[in-house]
Amino acid sequence: MSGTARDPGGVGVVVVHFGDLAPTAACVRSLLEDASPNARRVVVVDNSGNVPAEALRGAEVVDGGGNNGFGAAANRGVAALGPGPWGALVILNNDVEVAGGYFAAAVAALKGPGVGAAAGPVYLDRPGGELWYAGGGVNFLTGTVWQAATARAAARERRVGFISGAVFAVSQEAWRSVGGFDPAYFLYNEDLDLCLRLRRSGWRLLFAPGMVAVHRLGAVTGSAGRSPFYLEHMAATRLRPFRPLPYRLYLAILHSGYVILRGARHALTGGRRGREAARALLRGHVRALAGVLHGPRRDA
Repeated sequence: MSGTARDPGGVGVVVVHFGDLAPTAACVRSLLEDASPNARRVVVVDNSGNVPAEALRGAEVVDGGGNNGFGAAANRGVAALGPGPWGALVILNNDVEVAGGYFAAAVAALKGPGVGAAAGPVYLDRPGGELWYAGGGVNFLTGTVWQAATARAAARERRVGFISGAVFAVSQEAWRSVGGFDPAYFLYNEDLDLCLRLRRSGWRLLFAPGMVAVHRLGAVTGSAGRSPFYLEHMAATRLRPFRPLPYRLYLAILHSGYVILRGARHALTGGRRGREAARALLRGHVRALAGVLHGPRRDA
């Protein structure tokens, strides 16, 4: 595959599959039907071991080697693509579908000076519906991520501090410079960690309005309903992306108070499900405290 005026470099795509095959099939269909002039190669990393090779026409299925988490699977998919003439690497969850023109917008966004990664508006259920992501950033006072969700924000190209790992594009150079995702993250906060490492390496993160996608939120993990699974895994790695150690210790104290208050609220008002949520939140936070000495990895 070579770059031409019609195919400006091509796009390498990695879809991380887990669970039901139906969302993955819809995701792959949207990728293949995108009318962007960019040639594309789609790799589906099968973390469930339930995707027959012939099930997803137009995509290549790669064995995930068991479910080692989203980041490790994404790394495996990018490795399977190899160093090609990619104008962009696009990585996404299997419960995401891209709208027409996504690839062209992604390649254009990554041509900006110093841009290492880019993402666009993410809607729930349908394009133009409820906004889930329209740019975001990191609140360093609390060590948390925030996401804009207004039509005005969705229409404005700008530099941002955080892009969601649900669906985004990254340049090959930027990806290689930080070594991709840190596989120490099983699920959640691996995108925050990647964003911070890209920023520390001097790369810009861009919000590009033309990169429109739809997210069937929490189709596998229950994140839309703040399931116990979601709460535990989100809490477990909440401290790790940050440095230096004194700052992580400050966040550990701050988040301990938050976990106590939120856990008590779940337990007192949520019945049996609330008690399960409180226990999950506590388990995750205990894991985070146990690993507080381990910060973000050092990139080459």
